[in-house]
Amino acid sequence: MKIKMEKKYWILILLAIFIFSLWIRSFNIVPDRVLSFDPTFQYRFTKYIVDWGHLPLWDELTYYVGRQGDIIVSPLMIYLTAFIHNILTKNFGLSLLTTASYMSAIYGALIVIPAFFLVKRLAGIKAGLLGAFLIGTAPQILIRTFGSSYDTDQMALFFLILNLYLGLRFLQKKTIPNFCWMTIGMIAATLGWALSIYSFLLIIGSSITYLLLQTFLIESENRNITKKIKKSLIEYKNELIGLIGVFSVSTLLGYILKIDLLKNIMVIIGFASKPEKWIVNISIAELQPFNIFNLNGWMMATGRFITGDKLIDTIITITIISFTLIGLFYNYKKDNRKLSFIVTLFFLGIYTTFRGIRFTEFSSILFLIIIASGFGYLLKSLNKDKLLKGLALGIGILFAFSAMSMGIQYGQSLGPDINYNWDSTWEFLRTQTPEDSIVGTWWDPGHMIAALAERRNFADGAHCDNSCLFTINDRITDLGAIMAISNEHDSLELIKKYKGTSSKVYWIVSDDLISKYQWLQYFGTGCDATTDPTCQLYQLIPQQQALQNENNDIIVRIYSNIIIVNNGYVNIPIYTQNNEGFVFGDILSYDHNGEITSLQVPESQITALTKSVEPIMDQLDIKMSDKMIPTTIWLSKDMTYVVMIPDTLKNTIFTKMFFLEGQGLQNFKQVFRNEQVKIYEINI
Repeated sequence: MKIKMEKKYWILILLAIFIFSLWIRSFNIVPDRVLSFDPTFQYRFTKYIVDWGHLPLWDELTYYVGRQGDIIVSPLMIYLTAFIHNILTKNFGLSLLTTASYMSAIYGALIVIPAFFLVKRLAGIKAGLLGAFLIGTAPQILIRTFGSSYDTDQMALFFLILNLYLGLRFLQKKTIPNFCWMTIGMIAATLGWALSIYSFLLIIGSSITYLLLQTFLIESENRNITKKIKKSLIEYKNELIGLIGVFSVSTLLGYILKIDLLKNIMVIIGFASKPEKWIVNISIAELQPFNIFNLNGWMMATGRFITGDKLIDTIITITIISFTLIGLFYNYKKDNRKLSFIVTLFFLGIYTTFRGIRFTEFSSILFLIIIASGFGYLLKSLNKDKLLKGLALGIGILFAFSAMSMGIQYGQSLGPDINYNWDSTWEFLRTQTPEDSIVGTWWDPGHMIAALAERRNFADGAHCDNSCLFTINDRITDLGAIMAISNEHDSLELIKKYKGTSSKVYWIVSDDLISKYQWLQYFGTGCDATTDPTCQLYQLIPQQQALQNENNDIIVRIYSNIIIVNNGYVNIPIYTQNNEGFVFGDILSYDHNGEITSLQVPESQITALTKSVEPIMDQLDIKMSDKMIPTTIWLSKDMTYVVMIPDTLKNTIFTKMFFLEGQGLQNFKQVFRNEQVKIYEINI
């Protein structure tokens, strides 16, 4: 009995790893809040299940008009969360939002369990424990799987690892129980993650790699390549039949559960080859090009174990590279099954990063499996040398302690976004507008409009093809044009396309769209600011420094190369270049009543204006010029940032709505505003 308990020591350690992983994911859970964007989409349908017991057949809010049938293709998380809330957490007085936050942390922590069993199967118990710990604490994984991030990432990673484990078990030992477990894993995964077929493709890749290794790596008396290939294919037949069987049964059961695995394969292949089919993917920051073939990219793709200390980071980098190489080469001519599995994870891990930073959470999983396995193989290779084995074990423990420190640090920095300006926006829409109103803006806040404001929206962050009146491509193009063009009539005609039966139409403009304007303009008008110098953009410049006089009054604000001087009456922005200052030709600022005013400086007033600021500018070693910068500058109401508005954008609908507070528009009536958000009721 004692010997058996000693062999099961890993159970207590794995439990401790799970608890620690849960702890660092729960630091900043805030009652009644989840992260914005996609988590609010998941929450909205979880609430629907709690309220009604099933998913809606038709979504009357998002992508109005409308989305039917396949609103949620992977409902496991929301059904499970709703079930736990109904039978447990609501009895303790927790709201559904709070329950969803805690369940996010639990789902994220659970990934350490299949991680342990997978790496243990590859390289032993100690390697499995290290793999579970690294995957449970890796910052690049943590930032996607923490409490409040109520999204499908946790389920995606859990089933990715679980199905890799079940797939490897089946490939190693093709028995009926292993066949059944792999099939069950596939079906469960499809309920938890729409693109769970990704893990099956990894298993297929591993199987094909194994066939190649068996054919070309294993030495044989028969040197005839044709006969070697024929022999390998005959031996491979049972494996191929087994994999086809798993896929066939899973596909059949998937159709019964209304899950189309064949379609999911096409989605993955389509995205891998041409993600810009849905043009929204072009603008998403997380899908921008990512280079794994440099040190920073490699560290990002392997979990982002970066402390900022050069010595520590160098040691971690050397450790990661060493364990990776060991993981790749230890099984050479020893165990082709494990070698093929690890080689497949390595190369497909690299390829996965090609689609952008967003997918480094997946590459981190794949590489950390290899790294932890390499640690296990190192221990095995040093089994006869206790001193070197102890040293290797110490390196692994130090790596784990570094991961622990970084996990705590990152966990403390994560939490739901809290923004009272947006909170008041949703409150206004929910309480001060008709229930059948439709709200437009750029696509980003679409999920929040539906979930938090409880109103119809023009578009959100998901794709919609056959079940929508207009596809995401149509909507993105129109949304950009509505704000980027200057003709109000044309803008209204585009808005009319989406009004449907809504009694009122409202439009949101917000400060985040200033920096995103490149995409509004590009999709809306075709003007590409990255290649065409005539496609100018707004220049947002945050305040860097404020200088006070002896009375503690702020008299100078510095915004990079723009300095704002208060001459006792007004704020005068000065553009500086090579220690020379220039007055702006048009200054948009807020008066004491909070109304926007335009100060257009005539040439006859330049001299008087420059002289009024010269005493202060002289102290800053800047000589004022009698020339004027013919550019419009807008000063935010709280003076935290300024925006330079090029002439080409002075008359756009967005400029008039956000910077001019509706001045110059006939059919847009401002009904709400704060420092970040402005809402207009549109008369159509």
